[in-house]
Amino acid sequence: MIMKMIMAVLVTMVMTATAGNPSAAYIQRTMKTLEASTEKNPAHVRVMFYGQSIVSQPWTNLVVDDLKKRYPTVDFEFHKAAIGGYTSPLLIRTADHDLYPWYPDLLFFHVYGPVDKYTEIVKRTRERTSAEIVLWTSHLSSREKVDELSKKLDKRSDAILATADKYHCMKINLRKKWCDHLLANNIAVTNLLKDSVHMQKEGCDLYGGFICEELVRDAKLGDNPTLAGTISSIAMNDPAVKTGPDGSVTLKFTGNRVIAVSDGSGAAGASAKVLLDGKPMDNVKELWAVTRPSVGPAHIWMPAINNIGFEKTLLEEDWILTCLPDSTPDGKKIHYKIEGSKTGADGEGWSTDRFVSKSGRVIIEPRDWRVEWTLGYRKATLPEGFQVKWKSYPMFTASYEPKPVKTRTLLMQGCSNDKHTLTLIPSGGKLGIKEFIIHSPAK
Repeated sequence: MIMKMIMAVLVTMVMTATAGNPSAAYIQRTMKTLEASTEKNPAHVRVMFYGQSIVSQPWTNLVVDDLKKRYPTVDFEFHKAAIGGYTSPLLIRTADHDLYPWYPDLLFFHVYGPVDKYTEIVKRTRERTSAEIVLWTSHLSSREKVDELSKKLDKRSDAILATADKYHCMKINLRKKWCDHLLANNIAVTNLLKDSVHMQKEGCDLYGGFICEELVRDAKLGDNPTLAGTISSIAMNDPAVKTGPDGSVTLKFTGNRVIAVSDGSGAAGASAKVLLDGKPMDNVKELWAVTRPSVGPAHIWMPAINNIGFEKTLLEEDWILTCLPDSTPDGKKIHYKIEGSKTGADGEGWSTDRFVSKSGRVIIEPRDWRVEWTLGYRKATLPEGFQVKWKSYPMFTASYEPKPVKTRTLLMQGCSNDKHTLTLIPSGGKLGIKEFIIHSPAK
């Protein structure tokens, strides 16, 4: 019965109605791109889901399937990086590995925990990327009363909506929709849940439907050219691109991310050295990133360490942290050694102290260790020789080589969001670049 009522709601959703949500203006750049996609000229759109366990539930599949069905010619990249159990104070640490380096075009974000950390993640996303952002209020947990919340939202929901307004994000008052649906259909809060907060299939279908119905294109709302930042295309014959007598290509741009799109006409064996503001990029710290560290012991899904920082320029390499025998079995005090596949042995440390490796390529704060929590949760002990692994990698291309038609190559990401010059100095023939895609966060 519940499922029939939910499906009836989904069927009657009007996908073109935006009058009730003017904040849909903040995703119109993405929606315009989706609508304009054709088989001959397909759009390329990166979509990310980030948060904790609620964002790992199957409702995200409904959103993915809906977008694919509505826009079949779009070349989508979907990335689901949510971490179950990670409230905002934890997620704000993993976001350095998961969110900003991946640089989505459209971000779906929801997390529980202190709103100040939630808001800070949104703020940093605005500062570091050109992503359009969708935020929403939470559905009801088993402890909440629909009668009360249908009349007045809680303070946390009000704060989420205020964050959306402040940072020009689309806001969806899912909590209000949830309350209205429960009241209209005389459904108990717990009927859509499988525990105190996680949803049954019927709840996921409803949740996903409430998100999907807001994702619409409305030309009357404009194209949102600056509020979330800009994504612009610069063709090779644009005045911003200069070709020198030696075949060098110089692009003047404002932003922090540049992608080259190939036309497939590059010469075999050709290559080009890529310079940012006239210099190689290897020694620019901001253009390097680190993957999320591997998971903790006892088959947990959470990372063993939330954040790996660095103060010196990185190398593209694999890293291994190995727990040593004098570590305590409960993980309260772990003695470890660090080794990089290129850097080599890089020092030893204790989980209770701040660690800076000899090379400066690894920094670990005591607050970022999760092994003790993991062992306590699983009622386990630290495995002998337990290892944590991650990779450091460049967010730039030092040497560009011609690619097949329509291939997108990240030339550079992570510099200051200012005026820059990117130069490609070729050898061996034509590079075959059709255009450059420039991302510039909002200022």
